[in-house]
Amino acid sequence: MHRGRNYGCIPSDAAGLRMLLVLVMALTALAWTGQGQMPGPPTFSTDSVVHGATFQKGAFAPNTFISIFGENLAWSTQSVSAANLLANTLPTSLGGVQVLIGPTLGFLVYVSPTQINVLIDNRLTPGAYTLRVLRDSLAGPHTAQITIAATAPGLFAIADGIPVVTRPGGSLVTAESPARPGQIVTLWATGLGPVLPPLKPGELPRGAAPLDQKIPFEVRVNGVPIPSGHVLYAGVAPGFAGLYQINLLLPEDTPPNPTIRIGYPDALSPVGQTISVAP
Repeated sequence: MHRGRNYGCIPSDAAGLRMLLVLVMALTALAWTGQGQMPGPPTFSTDSVVHGATFQKGAFAPNTFISIFGENLAWSTQSVSAANLLANTLPTSLGGVQVLIGPTLGFLVYVSPTQINVLIDNRLTPGAYTLRVLRDSLAGPHTAQITIAATAPGLFAIADGIPVVTRPGGSLVTAESPARPGQIVTLWATGLGPVLPPLKPGELPRGAAPLDQKIPFEVRVNGVPIPSGHVLYAGVAPGFAGLYQINLLLPEDTPPNPTIRIGYPDALSPVGQTISVAP
């Protein structure tokens, strides 16, 4: 089964970038069109449920995006819009689709016949859960078994191994336009855990809310944690449900094109990502 990273192209202007990040996995919105043929029931498996930023299997976390791949998941393709929001909250039903995770409904940003992007309810506690896809309130015979952990850090990426990194003005850090040691950059993530003040489930936060750091948050450059004072902010991205931002002051001794990982000592984002830095 092919699993495409469905979050569209990366705009270079600040306004376009913010639109990317509100629906970071769902920018290829298509017009709502009905299908003439009745499809079969939603078909997917445990192996086809992956982390929404890393597209890897494993444990997920509350307030984390996940992607479900399969067949007959929705009647057609639809992305969330302002018209779908209710009380500043993402919808739990989109295009006739719902995702049930244990006792709670997930919050939807994108549905299509082959992919669903959904935000896990932040009230879920660590444990094992059954995931079901409902289309017009009917569930097929297929379910997935997923594990929820306290955190599941993952950096959104523009390509394999290349995370989304921006400057304060919103422009992208790329190989053609690298960051410099001593500059401030922003990383974009999901799965970083609870924040203060706490968020309502599916809420688009109206302001900053830093991580509730019962365990110290880390940014590791080439495998070494940078001084905590260089993490200027780590918390939710205002206006974007399920999205976290890390404002980072790159140390003066940052080497060229280092590897980057974020998270906690026992739960870090996956290996293999680098950021473009030049002297």
